[in-house]
Amino acid sequence: MKALKLTAPGGEVSIEEVDKPVPQEGEILIKVEASGLCYTDVHICDGDWELVDAVIKRDLTLGHEAIGIVESVGPGVTGIEPGLRVAAPFLRWACGACAQCRRGEENHCPQATTLGMSHDGSHADYVVAVAEFVVPVPEGLSPSQAAPLACAGMSVLGALRNAGVGLGTTLGVIGVGGQGHYAIQLGKVMGAKVVAMEIDNAKLELAKRLGADCGFDVSDESVIPDVVAQNCDVVVVTAPSHDAHRLALMVTANGGTVSLCAVPGGETPISMTACGFKGLKLLSQAVATRQDLVDVLDLAAAGRIQSEVETRSLSDGVQSLNQLRDRSIVGRVVLVPE
Repeated sequence: MKALKLTAPGGEVSIEEVDKPVPQEGEILIKVEASGLCYTDVHICDGDWELVDAVIKRDLTLGHEAIGIVESVGPGVTGIEPGLRVAAPFLRWACGACAQCRRGEENHCPQATTLGMSHDGSHADYVVAVAEFVVPVPEGLSPSQAAPLACAGMSVLGALRNAGVGLGTTLGVIGVGGQGHYAIQLGKVMGAKVVAMEIDNAKLELAKRLGADCGFDVSDESVIPDVVAQNCDVVVVTAPSHDAHRLALMVTANGGTVSLCAVPGGETPISMTACGFKGLKLLSQAVATRQDLVDVLDLAAAGRIQSEVETRSLSDGVQSLNQLRDRSIVGRVVLVPE
């Protein structure tokens, strides 16, 4: 089968012919229909995250937003039959027994494994997933619309929930890309006023089309006082940029919450002085839970949110990664096996 392979963080990326995997105890084999391209793929390829370098598999198949049809099941799997369409998310497995799992935070499990990071992922013709951690895809939702929800969509929903976004909240969204375009729509579904911030006019137009109440081109520093005047209770950072994190501290209202959904390479110089004097709360989002994935898929199936996607052939994976790195993609790219 074909797969988009990475030799090691910072290494070579290429389309290769590899053996079709075989599901083991508790696993299923999925014939991939669509696999969302995520900026996390770029970070892994570029070796941006020294902290997790040791857990990144060498000779890795990239990809962690998988939609496909169950082809076969391994020993011990019950309740899942071949022919079922499922979503396999970035969170591949969690132990279920640690303190984090027991309090409903399986995404914070210290022993968690990840698709397309610790284990081979979904930019391929087939992927193996843990049966207990896949979610059925609702009827009527296409694979390409569903795929990005298995990381970007579920992560943003979890972030907005954790930040307490709801009716009457003013939500700032920094970056209208793969995650940001979901943040705008989910914010509106949850009853918030949404303020979009971007440096790309095409993405600001997308923000308005998706329901943002107002948008600001923050490449022009003269607009910052106008953004501050919006009095954002919560600002979610969906752009993997140190400048975006600095901007968030500037434009979040006193006593507000900064939610960090995007993690750039290196260490962000966040001012603790600004946080202290403004009384800001910092939240980070480590993907999300299976329930978040169920809920975001249901919202999409009901037509409450949509994925701004472009489908491309799996063989275009290397070029697509380069374009994503260059920030020349609007919305989300989904790779489809030939």
